[in-house]
Amino acid sequence: MTLLHRIGQKPIIAAIREPDDVQLAIESQVDHLFFMGGTVHDIIHAVRIAKKAGKGTFVHLDLIRGLSSTDKEAVSFIAEYVGADGIVSPKSHQIKEAKKIGLYGVLHLFVLDSLALENGLRLANSLLPDAIELMPGVVPKVIRQFADTLDRVPIIASGLIQTVEEAAESLQAGATCLSVSSKTLWNATFTDFPQIA
Repeated sequence: MTLLHRIGQKPIIAAIREPDDVQLAIESQVDHLFFMGGTVHDIIHAVRIAKKAGKGTFVHLDLIRGLSSTDKEAVSFIAEYVGADGIVSPKSHQIKEAKKIGLYGVLHLFVLDSLALENGLRLANSLLPDAIELMPGVVPKVIRQFADTLDRVPIIASGLIQTVEEAAESLQAGATCLSVSSKTLWNATFTDFPQIA
């Protein structure tokens, strides 16, 4: 199943920064969790709990203490020992390795200026990741440009999205879904955004 069909069913992905938030995310309406903090031990335990609850799990390699974000072996470790569905990384070699071994690869891009926009579009076009996570997620112009240019790649807006209005604006701009740490949004569904549904 393509990642679009998996993540496009609901508007929100829970961005987990603290291990204590895993249970709350599991009990929420989200179908997928992005692990963006903690240690290797925390992630192994959290992914097992989330998978048992039927949630999709993605590990941001750069943000987990005890993992090397530069070695492709970290990707293999996530597949073989952690059991996550995919990884999130700004590094193209990590995304290529994930796809090679059967994990989803989500390309994480910071788009802070026009040069980053140009470079990000070029990288995404050449890499064709399973999805793209754009930060900050509250810049509709950037979301729209990626969504229009890469119409077959899911766009996940992330960062600084804290209200229903900000979430709706990002979705209207073309984001497939949103990765948010704001727990108040974890139970949102597309019906909470009537202008999108």
